[in-house]
Amino acid sequence: MKKTYGFFGVMMAAAFLVGCGGDSDDYSKYVTLGDYKNLSADLVVEKVTDEELEEYEDEQLGEYVTYEDASGPIKDGQMVQISLLVKDGDEIVYDFSDEDGYEMIVGEEEFGTDVDARLIGANIGDVIDFSTSYDEDFADALLCGKDIDYHIEVWSISDVVYPELTDEFVKENFGEQSVEAWRETLTQELTSSHQADAELDLREKLAQMAIDGSEITGYPKSLYEQMREETQAGYQSYADMFGCTIDEIYEMLGVDEETRQQEYVDATYRTMVLSMIGEQENISLSDEQLQEKMEEYAQENEYESVDEMLGEYDEASLKSYFQEEAVLDFLEENAKVTTVEK
Repeated sequence: MKKTYGFFGVMMAAAFLVGCGGDSDDYSKYVTLGDYKNLSADLVVEKVTDEELEEYEDEQLGEYVTYEDASGPIKDGQMVQISLLVKDGDEIVYDFSDEDGYEMIVGEEEFGTDVDARLIGANIGDVIDFSTSYDEDFADALLCGKDIDYHIEVWSISDVVYPELTDEFVKENFGEQSVEAWRETLTQELTSSHQADAELDLREKLAQMAIDGSEITGYPKSLYEQMREETQAGYQSYADMFGCTIDEIYEMLGVDEETRQQEYVDATYRTMVLSMIGEQENISLSDEQLQEKMEEYAQENEYESVDEMLGEYDEASLKSYFQEEAVLDFLEENAKVTTVEK
């Protein structure tokens, strides 16, 4: 799977290139750097839980799952094909009432516990109409905090049949010598993922500490405008991805105008501070180093070439991202880091 950057992605990094290119001297009019070489932070690494391992195992086995028709009533863990209409008052939130309908696994709480509870015990041909309320912190931003009306028609029910997990099966399909060895590999993959997530969190904490430790009295209007445009472009890219409007993305993510204004300011502060640290410490990647990083990134993300990758990402933005990463490397290398497992 190809990696993606954080929400603002590479687009936000483009402004960093401006900072490193020669305008950063102007930032000293607005920013006085604090102590960024002796920051103290925890590297918080989450342990792999049995539940997480089981879910990951099921995910890997998903390719080999088969489905057998069942007559009902619906039980937890079965897959159902339904006609699904979800409304917020007169507004349609989701409409899966066409010939394909919607397939879901009962018990995964995709639409919350109430929907699954209504489905359990139902039979093919049943029509289920009900209303339910969602908490403000529900995962689906289009549903959270709302009173929602459901219209469901049950079309089919299937048992989800996982393959028998044997040494022979994992050897043939995963190249492992035993089930135990395969599970150890999965555990290592999850552990590596947790470590990588912890590293990202650490670096963001260090960047924020460097910003918080600096005295910032203002910012260039041109940089703020650039951050505003880049931030909006980031949201627009999400809208394009999901085939909706940018206002719908704002609603989906729960981002109001005040929040966006703060994002513009935060991005401006980040650009100024990291740019000044880069210049003060003479952190700069040569053309050869940048090209090497571009090639490494393309390979890691399964692009056939750098040119293919540049078909999706702007070259200047990618280079800016790598330059910013070099500054974050410096902050991490000079920080007092305590590893904490939880």
